[in-house]
Amino acid sequence: MRIKIQEKELFTKLINRNFNLKLNDIDSFCIDSRLVQKNDIFMPIKGDNVDPHKFIPEILAKKPAMIFSEKEFENNRVIKVDSTKGILKKLAKQWIKSFTKTTIAITGSNGKTTTKEMLLSIFKSVYKVNNTKGNYNSLIGLPINLFNFSLDADINIVEMGASKPNEIHDLCQIIKPDYSLITNIHNAHIGNFKSFKQLLKTKLSLFENVADSGTIFENNDDMNISKYCEGLKNKISFGFKNSKVDFFGEWKVKGKKAQFLINGKIISNQYLNKIMAYNMLASYSISSTYGIEHQIIADALKEFNFIEGRGRHINKNGYLIIDDTYNANFESFKIGIESFMNMVYKGRKILIIGDMKELGSQSKKDHISLGEYIKQESPDLVFSTGNLISDTTSQLKNSKTISKHFIDKKTLIANLKSELIEGDAIYFKASRSLNFEDIIKAL
Repeated sequence: MRIKIQEKELFTKLINRNFNLKLNDIDSFCIDSRLVQKNDIFMPIKGDNVDPHKFIPEILAKKPAMIFSEKEFENNRVIKVDSTKGILKKLAKQWIKSFTKTTIAITGSNGKTTTKEMLLSIFKSVYKVNNTKGNYNSLIGLPINLFNFSLDADINIVEMGASKPNEIHDLCQIIKPDYSLITNIHNAHIGNFKSFKQLLKTKLSLFENVADSGTIFENNDDMNISKYCEGLKNKISFGFKNSKVDFFGEWKVKGKKAQFLINGKIISNQYLNKIMAYNMLASYSISSTYGIEHQIIADALKEFNFIEGRGRHINKNGYLIIDDTYNANFESFKIGIESFMNMVYKGRKILIIGDMKELGSQSKKDHISLGEYIKQESPDLVFSTGNLISDTTSQLKNSKTISKHFIDKKTLIANLKSELIEGDAIYFKASRSLNFEDIIKAL
């Protein structure tokens, strides 16, 4: 990860104040030894498998502006610190104090990156925006993202991830939100938590840490969120189930065409499905509350396409491909398959599926439940690969769906190529570590 520092003078003052070190030229902040360039600031952060400190000698040859290090080096460009992670948090916390405009923070089990990108497309049509890039939303990725912020921006939009206990709380100690949105709360990454209660507490801390005059955006359809929000006054509610919410979404199907409305006003998009509708409803609620007019929001949402790996529609070689390969858990699988199966399309419906990771003791149960759900939805064909997903496909025996499990992706690709016919629609989903985008590229 390498992030360009926009406010170089401000960052130089930050370094000088903390380390009494005068930097002349700085360019970017980098934690990937392979990406370091001249005048960069390099921070080696130990991982489970690699300690980047060992690359410091060769990085010095690239003439970086400075290097933080937990180890001693006899070089005036290397600053010894007790903890690089600790220094990163300290610098980010001081840095963001200079950026005083409204901050929107988003977390959730599913849809947070897509909702962030929707908000970005809406706000960019009116304002200059600071935003975190991609899915760099952890205790390392988010702070580094902040160094890319510009002082002349009108608003800050940040995404916060929670793959371990208390992570959201710790992120809120760096940057405190004025608007807080939790898209939903499910069992994603549950294997990293002792219980669902602990995961729930971690996610809900985004609401607990909202600024004193801030606003909470409540997904009223999510029981875990709505229960927490009961009686709160500083909230804006949205949902599809209760017409009394502040922003009421309606999903109507007329003939073979779906129609989506928010508070009675039509929202259009050529890729529209229920997943996108939920993300749109959340982003609309925030944008409208901030003061952006309906037509501006609707125009921005009309042009939106799912981002890569998160439901993007791709037309390739006569097939319609739904690329939902970024990650997977039981709830996101269900929502994705439901939308795919409800989609009006002329050809066969085919699922290409793989393991759901980080589910802990819940893993076998969720994989079996997924199989039962797929059997109910009855796609034409299911191809699978992975060590866990066979528990899913085993539920499809004696069903209308033809299912085939493969020992590796290479074998799956060869069989899929021979099976596909023009007009097929294919939905791809698995956890990130399976790299299912490789299958799409091979078609």
